[in-house]
Amino acid sequence: MKKGTYLFFISFLAGVLAANFLGIALGRDTGAMGEYYMNRYLYTDISGRELFVYLFYERVPRAFLLFLLSAGVGIWMIYGYVLYLGLTIGILSVISIISYGVKGVLLMFAFLFPQWIFYIPVLFVWYGFLGEKRRVRRELAGDRKMGKKAEWLVFAAGGMVLLICGIFLESYVNPHILRSVIRGI
Repeated sequence: MKKGTYLFFISFLAGVLAANFLGIALGRDTGAMGEYYMNRYLYTDISGRELFVYLFYERVPRAFLLFLLSAGVGIWMIYGYVLYLGLTIGILSVISIISYGVKGVLLMFAFLFPQWIFYIPVLFVWYGFLGEKRRVRRELAGDRKMGKKAEWLVFAAGGMVLLICGIFLESYVNPHILRSVIRGI
């Protein structure tokens, strides 16, 4: 996962540079960090149950698709996703800091916390699954592979449990954290 960590930070830096040099941050007033949306976050009553259902149908099929695609493409699928995350978080960080100064860093943490406590381990489980799959493919042949399929199901189930825990926190806890941070800004 060391390569993935380097890739994340390099793509994060690329996102920061892109946002600065390409002027992406200039459109900050119309995006999710604009004053209009910040006021909506403050005064809208967010139903945790409805948000959970929405996020479940948004995140689970995407995770399932990425998991299936990685069966063929392998570790490169994870690296592509980590690249996407780094770029996105880098760009959002610049927009947040340009819009709100140092408090923008706190706002970024509020956007990502606490759900990423579970989403990051999903990436590690996914990476571990692919590493284990590659190792087993080299070592085992024939009937002995069937015993490893149960282990692969445990990896998948563990990743799904972590993902659902992250969705739960994003639905029921994150809106309250985000609202309190926005009030402080």
